[in-house]
Amino acid sequence: MNRSFPAISSILSPQALAHDIVPEFGLGTVTDCRFFSGGFNHTYRLTASDGQIFYLRAYRPSWRTLADIQYELDVLDHLEQKGFPAPRVVPTKAGQRYCAVPAIEGTRYVALFTEVPGPETSYEQDPEKVARQYGQAVGQMHNALEGFGSSHNRFHKDLDHFIDKPLRYVEPFLTHRHEDWAFVQQFAETLRQRILAMPADVLEQGVCHGDLQGYHANVASDGRLGFFDFDCGGYGYRAYDLAVFLWCCRLEDAVEARWQPFLDGYRDTRSIRDLDVQAVPLFVCARYLWHMGVHTQNSPDWGIGFLGDKYFDTHLKRLRQAADDYL
Repeated sequence: MNRSFPAISSILSPQALAHDIVPEFGLGTVTDCRFFSGGFNHTYRLTASDGQIFYLRAYRPSWRTLADIQYELDVLDHLEQKGFPAPRVVPTKAGQRYCAVPAIEGTRYVALFTEVPGPETSYEQDPEKVARQYGQAVGQMHNALEGFGSSHNRFHKDLDHFIDKPLRYVEPFLTHRHEDWAFVQQFAETLRQRILAMPADVLEQGVCHGDLQGYHANVASDGRLGFFDFDCGGYGYRAYDLAVFLWCCRLEDAVEARWQPFLDGYRDTRSIRDLDVQAVPLFVCARYLWHMGVHTQNSPDWGIGFLGDKYFDTHLKRLRQAADDYL
């Protein structure tokens, strides 16, 4: 065989990125470039000669289209214009916001971002105070995102995103668990009808971060929170952004300590209608379903080893508890 063997997902060499790609962004000397994290995409941590930290993201072609990426970059540009703390997109010397890399699995797009200063949020001390500050910052971010527009198409965070798409990916893993699959289908249909009956078309919609679990935010020296990792964001129900926080509170057994302070903090900086608050528990249910969906969707790249009966026992237990609590 005298050709490269096909691959579905590769880890780009940090050394090659530092030598061939990073100079396109005009950072000067980069003293360190390391693979920082995997997951939905691949992120590299760069250190410039003046000590500044940057992050280079290599998007997975099976996860995000170029239009998806450009929309995300538009969101960050909009927040910069509004003065809201978030990663700044670093353009290339030619003025482009991304570079194309010919990886073995196909074209990979990479973008460079500044670091959001400060340590990540922590709830080890004064969790009520931290949750309230987090809620205030989320409200401020939603305010800053008003009026956003992009010429690039991106997925919507709608019922197809939360219900139909996850079902398609989960089903093959539950073919041997007929009762569980029947439960998941019933859960999804009940959830769909409950959201539509709100009614769904009057719930507030706008650009959402998409992954506000209470983290993905650094605290600057002046106490201001700056959010990062907008990869799961898009246009959709604003109640969902709040629901992700409540979902994580449930996972960490912290609902009593964090949820009401978070909601009070959000109301400190942005008004929210009672109907949208009432919708939050439904979108918590949607988050549980979506979470299973993205794990199964990405199994071709991540592997199926973790998607055994133990995984589904745990996640279906959470789904049943959410159904008891909210449906």
